[in-house]
Amino acid sequence: MKTQYPLFSQVALAEDLPEHYLKRGDIATVVEHYPMPDNEDDGYSLEGFGVPNVTVEVSASQIVSVSQWQQKEELLVKLRQLSQPRLLQLEEYLDFLLQKDQSEQKSA
Repeated sequence: MKTQYPLFSQVALAEDLPEHYLKRGDIATVVEHYPMPDNEDDGYSLEGFGVPNVTVEVSASQIVSVSQWQQKEELLVKLRQLSQPRLLQLEEYLDFLLQKDQSEQKSA
């Protein structure tokens, strides 16, 4: 199921857009939505990057909700505080969880 961002909701860029001098994490407002067929990303027009009268066109895969962005950033802050041995343990545990998810998806 596709995530659809409502008009006038705030989103964060999931990647840099160097052609527009915008960075991952920059926040803007959705001003238009362009639905696409199921096998393609929807399109969005964004405004409000602190630059007046600029509208940027992006695909759904290039943006995330602000709450998702904040959650990911909080996790990254915590990860940066871990020692190297703890990071290795965490990586092993994440691999275990991913394998478990894959096997559950196959059996469903």
